[in-house]
Amino acid sequence: MDPTAPGPEGRSEGTAGYSSAPSQTSIPAATDAAQLGRDFFLALDRRDPRRLRATLADHASFRALPHQPPVRLADDIVAYFGGVVSSYPLARWEVSDVIGEGDRAVVQFLIREPSDRWGREVVSEQVAVVRTSQGQIVSIVGYYDSAEFRRAFWEE
Repeated sequence: MDPTAPGPEGRSEGTAGYSSAPSQTSIPAATDAAQLGRDFFLALDRRDPRRLRATLADHASFRALPHQPPVRLADDIVAYFGGVVSSYPLARWEVSDVIGEGDRAVVQFLIREPSDRWGREVVSEQVAVVRTSQGQIVSIVGYYDSAEFRRAFWEE
């Protein structure tokens, strides 16, 4: 199961997981791919759809894994991640490393969520390849071990 898809309890999709309150902290406008990648995951972690949308070009695309159908257009990507944060309400997205050059960056990050079911925190380490143009993200492709994610979050 995709770590960015709604969870096993079938929580609703959309922007329901986002706070409608204005952001309390600002994320400076980024111009390079590495900073834009950081800003995307920071906005996701803060559940801030306005900041998330600001990182994306209108025509951006997102794929949770290579060869999966993309989510296209920025507003649809924001709605998709609204479903993600609704499905994982206590999850934290923590960027651990970014390697970038020019219009491309690789963002390594952890998804952490406390689990009453398992009696401990569950963690998944993932990578996203980010491509930018004119100061906004145009493509994000995720890479992760989907079997590891399933075991860690649902099957143990």
